[in-house]
Formats: sequence, structure tokens, C-alpha cells
Amino acid sequence: MKQFFLLAALLLHGTVLSAADLGTNEPHPFEQPSTAYLQKFAKPGEKTFVYERYDARGGLFQRDVTALTKPVEVKSATERVISGVTYRLRGLAACPKPQITYKAEEWDCTKAVRDYDDAVYNTRASVVLCKTLVLKSQPGVPDAVSCFALVGAGNANDPYSVSYDDDSMVFFDMAAIGRNKDGKSLRPDLEHASDLGKQFQTDEAN
Repeated sequence: MKQFFLLAALLLHGTVLSAADLGTNEPHPFEQPSTAYLQKFAKPGEKTFVYERYDARGGLFQRDVTALTKPVEVKSATERVISGVTYRLRGLAACPKPQITYKAEEWDCTKAVRDYDDAVYNTRASVVLCKTLVLKSQPGVPDAVSCFALVGAGNANDPYSVSYDDDSMVFFDMAAIGRNKDGKSLRPDLEHASDLGKQFQTDEAN
């Protein structure tokens, strides 16, 4: 029964992401990119890292496209090391609970994050895109980002899809949405994923 709920949750989550994939084909500071947008940066036989900086008006300020030659290191539920640079998922707090339900079993939260993201970033992804509102990085301070990956082989058996790291961390209860001093959500765009994830966790507990 637990395996059924996990499968159902994964299918539901995938459906949500696929629906969102009908979104923007143009640069945007917040919306999830489409597969077509990410495919523009794909190169045969290579992994590509795309880093986009956006200004306060939502305009694309800078884009860097480089080859991703080293595996992405997942330090925690909110920290990613890409090509030797540490980035932090925007507005999220890592592992609100030390133990979570993952693959129908109890897992250490950080180990579950690494298992999940290693499969996304280092096994299935051909393009990794992270975007930020930080125009100039500060020494010793990771840029706050949102990260996406183009996964799949692009054929009928394994079509392209977009994996949204921020969304997945919240859905699987691997990260919690932060709040400001007034209690308002720092990531209102992820509240729906949080609600769906809570339903999944409740079903698993039962």
C-alpha cells in the first residue's frame, strides 16, 4: 500500500510539473521554463549549466552557459555545488524533520535528498538551469537561486520533462517554505506543492 501511495504521488507530481511545462519559452525570473527553452542549450554528449541573473524589473541581466564537467554536489536540501560554486535554493529551509518517508521507507532527510537529486542532476539531466535575482555575487555568500533540469532522452519512451528542484524539495518534505517576520510565505509559488506533499505524507503515515 505504501508503494502505491508513493507511485501515485510521483505520478501526480509529474503531472503537475508537466502542466507547468506548458509555460514560458522566454526568459523569466520566476516561472518554470519549458522543455523547448531548455533544449536550446542542450549539446549532444554534454551536460550544460546555464546561469541567469535577472534585474528588479524581471529583465534578463546576464546569462552564462558553460559545460558541466563535474557532478553536482548536494550538500543539503537547499545547497547545491555546481562547478565548484555553492548556490542556495531561494526562500527555503532544509529538512524541517530529520526523518522523512521516501521510497515507502523511513530515511534520513539529507540522505534522501542526495539520493533524489543525484538521480536528477547527475544521471538524467542534460541541461541544468539556475536563476537568481542577485546581480553580483558576494564573497562567501551563496546566491539565492531556483534550479531546473532538463531530464529524459527526448524520445517516445523517455520524453523530455523539466525537473524543478525547489518544488520537489517542498513536495517531498525535504525543505520547508521560509516565512518573513510577519509570517508571510517567502515562496507563495510553492504553497500548492507543499499542500500536495502534506496529503502524500498523511497517506503514507496511514
